[in-house]
This record gives sequence, C-alpha cells and structure tokens, in this order.
Amino acid sequence: MKITNRTTALCAALTAMSLNAEAQNTRQRATALEEVIVTAQKREESKQDVGISVSALDAAALERTFARDIQEIESLSPNMIIDPIFGVNTAAISIRGMQLNDGEKSFDPAVAVYLDGVYLATTTGALLHLWDASSVEVLRGPQGSLFGRNTIGGLVHIQRADPTGEWGGKVAYTYGRFDQNDYKAMLNFPSILNDTLATKISVIRKDGGSYFDNEVRGGVDGHIDFWGVTGTALWQPSDDFEARLIYEWNEDKTDNLPITGLAVEGDVLSFVPGGLGRRPEDTGYHRNSRIVAENPGRLETDALTLNASWALGEVHHLETIIGWRQSDEFVRTDYDAVTPELFWVFRPQELEQTSVELRWHMDTERFKTVLGAFWWDSEYSLRQTNVSPLFFGTDDFEARPFFDQKTESYAIFGQLDYNLTDKLMLTVGGRWLEEEKTACGASQLAAGGQVLPGATAFGEPGYGFCGDPAFILETDYVDVNGTQQQVQGSETWSEFTPKVALTYEIPQGIVYASYSEGFRSGGFNGRASNGVTFGPYDPEKVESYELGIKTDWLEDRLRVNATLFVTDYQDKQEDVVFPDPNLVTVTLVQNAASASINGFELEVSAVPVDGLTLSGNFGYLDAQFDEWMVPGLNGQPVDKSDFELRRAPEFTAALNAVYEHQLGNGDFLIFTANYAWKDDYYVNANSVTTHNEIWGRPVGRNDAFGLLDLSINYENENWRASIFGKNVTGEDYFLHVLDVGYNFNGGPGGEPIPLPGLWTYGTINSPPVYGFELQYSF
Repeated sequence: MKITNRTTALCAALTAMSLNAEAQNTRQRATALEEVIVTAQKREESKQDVGISVSALDAAALERTFARDIQEIESLSPNMIIDPIFGVNTAAISIRGMQLNDGEKSFDPAVAVYLDGVYLATTTGALLHLWDASSVEVLRGPQGSLFGRNTIGGLVHIQRADPTGEWGGKVAYTYGRFDQNDYKAMLNFPSILNDTLATKISVIRKDGGSYFDNEVRGGVDGHIDFWGVTGTALWQPSDDFEARLIYEWNEDKTDNLPITGLAVEGDVLSFVPGGLGRRPEDTGYHRNSRIVAENPGRLETDALTLNASWALGEVHHLETIIGWRQSDEFVRTDYDAVTPELFWVFRPQELEQTSVELRWHMDTERFKTVLGAFWWDSEYSLRQTNVSPLFFGTDDFEARPFFDQKTESYAIFGQLDYNLTDKLMLTVGGRWLEEEKTACGASQLAAGGQVLPGATAFGEPGYGFCGDPAFILETDYVDVNGTQQQVQGSETWSEFTPKVALTYEIPQGIVYASYSEGFRSGGFNGRASNGVTFGPYDPEKVESYELGIKTDWLEDRLRVNATLFVTDYQDKQEDVVFPDPNLVTVTLVQNAASASINGFELEVSAVPVDGLTLSGNFGYLDAQFDEWMVPGLNGQPVDKSDFELRRAPEFTAALNAVYEHQLGNGDFLIFTANYAWKDDYYVNANSVTTHNEIWGRPVGRNDAFGLLDLSINYENENWRASIFGKNVTGEDYFLHVLDVGYNFNGGPGGEPIPLPGLWTYGTINSPPVYGFELQYSF
C-alpha cells in the first residue's frame, strides 16, 4: 500500500510538471564533452591539462547516481573499491589495491578522504553523503608531495557548493525499497553587508533502507538513522580577498553493519545445535541475522572549516585552510553472529583533530609554483568493554582495554611547474614531514561491576592512563637484550616524499611521465592487550612510476585517457588476529616485507550523437606480495607471499550512458544506465586458506560480478522526477568478512598450514533497490 500511494503521488507530480508552461527549460542537449575542472594540484585546472591520474564527477552527474553516500560512486574510477565495514558509516576504500580494512582509529588509512580541503583522520564516518556537493575527485597513486601522509593509494576529495548570494534553493524527497526515506533541503539567502556576505544552509535526513531481517526478534538489523546540517558563509569584501566558513553537524544513529554467521567446518562455532553457526539450509547468500541483541551505533560530529584566499597582485596569492573536527562515537558489536550471546563489545570513542595549511602560489607565463606548510594535531581515546560468556564463563565478567593517543605532525612542501619549452614542462616537488605519536594502553578486569585489582598499563609513562595511579600498579615490561625495560609509547618518524614529472603537449592533449612517493604513518595498536602487541609498528612507503596520455578528439566529442603504472610497496602493514585464553583475541600489527602493484587504467568519454553521452573505464592490476614471512604458532616460519592483497581484483570495468531527449515544450526526458563489473577478489586476509570454504569457494572471496543501475528522469528548470533501480539484476557479493582466530603453523619450506579458527561472519551487499525521487529547485 505504501508503494501504491507513493507511485500515485509521483504520477500526479509528473502530470503537473508537464502542464507547467512557465517552467520552460533553456538548457540544450549535450553536443560535446564539457571541460572538467579539478584541484589535483591545489589549484583549479582542466583535468585534461594535469599530468595526474584523476577522475571527477560534477553536481549534475552526482545527482543522477542517487547515491546515499560515496560507496555508490565507486565505479567513477578504475581500480577502486569502496565497501562499508563494521562501525558507524565506516569505509574500506581501496585504490590500486592499497586500503585499510579496519575501523580502529589508531590505524591510519591508505586512501585519504578530504572534505573541502580538510583531511579526515579516520575511516569511521568516511561514508560521507553527497547532498549539495559540487564535485567529487578521485586521485589515484601516491600524493605524498602536495597532500602528504596517508595518501599512498590516492585520495577521494568531496567539495561542497558555495552560496550563490541570491534567494533560492532546492528540496528533494527519495523513497526506495526497504522503506528508504531521504529528505533533503538547501536554501541560499540573499547577500548582505553591501553584497559581500553570502550564506546558505543545507539539511539532510536519511531513514530506513535496511535489507537484513532478524529471524530471532523480528524486524530488521542495520536501520539507517542520519541527520546532517551544514551552514556556509562566503565573505568577499573585495576582488582580492574571500573567506569561506563552513560549519557541519551530523548525528548518525545508524545500527552497526548487520552480520550473518558464516562458520565453516573446523571453526569452534561450526556446529548447529542451539542455533550456533551456519545452518545447513544456508547454502547461498542470505540476508538473515540471528543475533538476539540489537547493535546500535551513534556518531555525533561537529566540524568547522575556514578557507581564506588573498590575491597579491597578478602573480602571487596566499591561501589557508583551517579545519577542526570532533566526533563522539559509541557502537555495540556482536562478534559471533550466533543466537546465544557469546561475545560482544561496547566501544565508546572520542576523536578531535585540528589542521592548518598555509600556501603561497606564484603563477607566471614561464612557471607556476606552490610552497606550503602544514600542521596537524589529533587526540583519540577508546574505552572498550569486552563481554564473553563463551570465554569468561559468565556475562558478569568484563575485560576493559583502554587506549589514548596523541598525534602531532609538521610538514613543509612545494611544487614547481617549469616550462622548459612551449610544449615541454618539468614538475619537481616534495614534502618533508615529521610525525610524533604518543600512546598509552591499559587493561583492567571487572566482575559484578567492580574493578578487580591488578590493572596493567603499557605505553608512555605519565601520559593518559599510564599516569593514572590506578594503572601504574602494574606496568608492562618487555625483554630487551635480556633486560626488563618498561614499554614506551612515544615514537617519532620523519620522511621526505619527492615527485618528478615531465609533461609534453601534443596536438590532441598531453603525454606525461612521473615518479612519486607516498608515506603511510606508523603507530601503536589500539587493540593491544599487553606490551608485546602494543607496538610500535613502522610506516609504509610507496614508490610509483607512471606513464600517461590524455587526449581530446573529434571537436571534443571523444576523450581518451590512459595510464601505465609500476608501484613498489614497502613495509606493508597487516594486522593479524590471534586467539588468547584471557582476552579472547589479541591483535599484532606487522610490517610485511614488500609488495608489487603494477597496472593499466583507461578512461573514455564520448558524445557520438547529440544528446547521448557515453563514458567508461577499465582497470588492470597485477598485485602481489613479493615477500612476507611471519612466525607460525609452532615456532616455524610461515611464508605468506602467495596470499592475495585484499580488494585488488585483476580487472575492473564500468560503462555509463546518459541520453537526453528534449520534448516539444523544452523539457527533458533523461535515461541513464551504469554497469560496473569487478573480477574476483578477497575482502579478508586469509586468502590462501583452503579449509574454510563455503558455497564452493574460500570464505571472503567474491566471484566476478557486475552491478547494473538504471534511471528515467523528467526535468525542467524547476522540477526533476526520477524513477531508479540499483543492482537491478540482483548480484550478490561480500562487503566484509572476518574470520576470527585463524592462524597457521609453518610447514616445510614455510608452507602455511591452516589451523582451525574460532568463527567466521560477514555481511552481504544490498539486493535490488528501486524507488523514485522528486526534486524542486527555485
């Protein structure tokens, strides 16, 4: 009945729109490809003039994706995967096989997310919504010189639209399958203070849309409940100065990602009695949860961004970006995915980050340069509670691991683009950074709500819980050269990441060759239970060589861009989970010896006939570990070199079509189709484990699949009415899989000999979603 009523409303709206004689559309059908402006080099440039692998979508293209967050635009770029993982709106973003598969805030991402020029410190909350965004850019490959730390795989940059200074706005309502209800509004206010100050406000409300049924208590798991408000002020007192202030508030009460049991033969929880494990009838993908308790989540965020720019004559200008962001998070996570409550965790967390970037630009006919300085400060705290009747024998006993960390980073950077000739340009850049992390871990036990004696602290003496008398009663020590030394929790790293490139202009565009480096931070393990697992672990470093071409043909009706790249991935960080009789599991972060990632990327756009725009991309990856040796549980070495990198399919491809048909009254019917295909790939670490198979293949491996999205849109100058479908062919794949406690003994020659794990669980993508959207602009 709900769908019938909403469909009737949509039909009525379409009829009213078609009779609206005052809303004549003055826009024309596409006859050529439009110029795409990007900020990949900290200045506005045409995408076709930049010797960097970059993809971009503008506001109109974003609206036609009907994306609720950035996960639904992953087909924008070749060799990119964006999956939601456990935590509140937490993202695993992989570009060219480099990614972080973890929501722990002590671990830094391999692919950065930027919002209005400000780096976001964590993967939690990184599944940002796209309402009122003016553009999304994806930069592939290390961006260590201009963007800095934690961009070894690349970055995703979302920029929101500026105020117009004129009265106007837009409102939109979206209804989708599974009772998805999205309400969006944006309002521009007239300029004040002699037309120097323009302001706007935007609001978004997302509710419903969960596709996981709970078979035990009824209802659904994974309910979406999100509020977001953004206010923007743009002050332009003269032609030479402007300042933009953005305030953002979000409250996300979305449940933790719903999970289903995937226990396999040999797991501790592979048996069926009592509802444990995976039932025999679960022979294929299923979206049914059998956990008793709800798994609520909450992430409240406040953020301020100030961007100011001063033009100092024709040649010079200064720019600064100041960002502050604070988040308060709570999530309950069921870690067994079975009906009896055996192991669950409460994770309240707080994070505060502040960053300041100052840049000086100089543009002349012969060269362009940017010099800058960057400062970063963040503080993070975790107060976790683990409850496990399976391991502790009662739900009245708690293990409480705590973690505090402070990060401070400084950097100076620059880039010079020098025209050696009229056609040949040399680019030289680099960044020197120094980063210090100070951390403290602590562990206590409680029974009946009362803290037991014998709390242990490990980390920097005097910092956080390591300075609390309740914890310094027992301080962790480790053996160093035969002597007992207290575990220290402070480490400083410094690194220089250069870039060198040559760009040559050809009649149809440019060809370029580049060498660049990237740096991913080292750190301490936020899930440590003792001094041994606390760390520190070392940074990662990436060296990348690229050869690319960007061309426009047929009077801007055809655009072809291609890139070859070779990447040397050194000291790759991997987290390994081990069973522990006292604290259920412990995590040790290790640096794998090395990996190689080589590949090819192709992007093509065309307007073959007026009104029809085609675009597509293709990616090829040859990603593999070169060497990765770890100790097995039997003390013998284990060679993991044949393991596969997560979220690194050999091939990816996407094809997008937009056809605009202009009606006699000037309005438009617009038809869109997007098909995104990925080769098989793993979402878990134990990719060569042979015994944990389900449905004829290893758990956590996705077979090749393709997602088809379709829409029909009716547009005029004020209204847009759309009917859409996502994943209309009903493809199934894993978003996230966790095989808890899996490990290996070392066999002859380092052969990995799998050992039984504790349990396995995961989550599966959305089935087909169809719906409609109404949007009114004024």
